[in-house]
Amino acid sequence: MFNLEEAISKWRNQMLATGIKSTEILDELESHLREEIEWQLRSGIDEALAFEVAARQIGQADLLKKEFARAGKKRWSLFPPRESFAASAKETLDIAPNEARRFHHDFVGTEHVLQGLTQSSSGIVFNVMQKLGVSGEAVRMEIQRIVHPGPAHHQAAKIPFTPRALRAIKLAADEARSMNQPRIFFWVCSLKARGWRQ
Repeated sequence: MFNLEEAISKWRNQMLATGIKSTEILDELESHLREEIEWQLRSGIDEALAFEVAARQIGQADLLKKEFARAGKKRWSLFPPRESFAASAKETLDIAPNEARRFHHDFVGTEHVLQGLTQSSSGIVFNVMQKLGVSGEAVRMEIQRIVHPGPAHHQAAKIPFTPRALRAIKLAADEARSMNQPRIFFWVCSLKARGWRQ
């Protein structure tokens, strides 16, 4: 009988054997793999085929190693330290994994961070969303319509952020630094995206 977690573990060991030694890169690749498996499962195929298709789409280990070498190490910067976030951003980052679990997802994506923003009791984004009449429930329904909940299964205590979510967080951190902000606020990222940076 096919065991998805065992297959993912073997896949990860193949990546290690080929020379991808960075835990951070392996975690990111696994996050991509799990996300793709999730998409494949939604189409109605079984776990074994979903894994096979996802692994093929992620690519061969030797090709991935070359790609990461070209991208350089700077791209794989670590998650900013917790103390560098403002209280509202910390609250959002605490809520986001719980929101991912509610959707039975093995990853924290930008959609979960957005849901965390709607559930946070403080912060500029929360206040703006309230004034615009955007509720957490409306956001949840839209996420559910687009992303769909995954199948119920045992979830790890700590689930990884997707590369897109990490990029959004890094963008907020970079903008906070460029604006001489002492802490990372998620609204800073929104301002740059809309061209409102001073």
